[in-house]
Amino acid sequence: MPGEIVVVDGARTPHGTLLGSLAGVGPVELGRTALDGLLERTAVSGEEIDWVALGNAIQAGIGQVPGRQAVVESELPNETQVTTVNEASGSGLRAIALAVDRIEVGRAEFAVAGGFESMTNAPWILPDYRKGRRHGDATLKDSMIMDSLWDVNLDVHMGEITERLVDREDVSREAQDEYALGSHRRAADAIETGAFDDEIVPVETGGETVDTDEGPRPDSTLSDLAELPASFREDGTVTPGNASKLSDGAGMVLLADADAAADRGLEPMARLVDYELVYRDPDEFNEAVGDVVASLLADNELAVSDVDAFWINEAFAAQSVYVMERLGIPREKMNPSGGAIAFGHPIGASGGMLTTSLAYQLRDDPDVERGLVGMSVGGGGAIMALLERV
Repeated sequence: MPGEIVVVDGARTPHGTLLGSLAGVGPVELGRTALDGLLERTAVSGEEIDWVALGNAIQAGIGQVPGRQAVVESELPNETQVTTVNEASGSGLRAIALAVDRIEVGRAEFAVAGGFESMTNAPWILPDYRKGRRHGDATLKDSMIMDSLWDVNLDVHMGEITERLVDREDVSREAQDEYALGSHRRAADAIETGAFDDEIVPVETGGETVDTDEGPRPDSTLSDLAELPASFREDGTVTPGNASKLSDGAGMVLLADADAAADRGLEPMARLVDYELVYRDPDEFNEAVGDVVASLLADNELAVSDVDAFWINEAFAAQSVYVMERLGIPREKMNPSGGAIAFGHPIGASGGMLTTSLAYQLRDDPDVERGLVGMSVGGGGAIMALLERV
């Protein structure tokens, strides 16, 4: 049976804001770009990749088996096995977890996993129109919202569910805005210092090369954020300034059985030690993040103080504030290079993009020995993985 599982390498595109620099690039092309970029930076040949798992959440009109499309368009052989994963925000990390499972049972030695998404290119749709209209208006629906931001069980936007968290846990607007401001400033600092340069694969958009993350607004102030209107309730606290941006991107990692990697003479970036997935009531998807962190730490006999960096997707600042307060996570450890409030949250891609960033931090930062990466999942869930320095 295989032993340790390692992250051999990782690659991601820049984050593109909604209708921003990556608007002219479709989701499959984003996935293909990250996939080929990953293959180019590793000594593992395409023929050695046993399995690929790619997350994608907004699939209306994208065509059948989008993960397979990305593989066919890539430098991988057409014979490469691939699975497309759709688990909302958790899609990319769930794909990574499935690759871990496959390696652990000996069905693969090398696997690529992550995800891709273009929220910009999500189409509007006409539900029930196939059955026809005798008269009256027909209403377009935004598949970006329907497929990724709307809880169908509760028939409500996930921002409204977060307002309910705010009510239950008494999370102040000020705390949310302060957290958001920190995310923007950390993100801008990371870009300025070149923290992401090695992990980013440039994207060709037709006459332009995009190689830098979009989104951070380091010049924002608390006063600026305080003036923004609430998005989901007239008297609410969740605003465009303290929630994740709508965005585009792709990211993925090459996973391997550690012995197989050693036999190939590869030097891994990190070990993927464990992962955990939890679900609770759909109305409590924010709280599920706290559950999954606590469970993963307990299973591995770790305390919060044993973890040096928490790359937890910033779906909403209220969620991040709640998780920090519930578990006692110091702010300096929470998304040290900024997060989705600054960069955006390209739904199915975020797991692969965040895992890539954590792997590079483990490789490059001598002060970081162990990190967690994960996010909430629509429908009441959360997923989290534990990585360590090799």
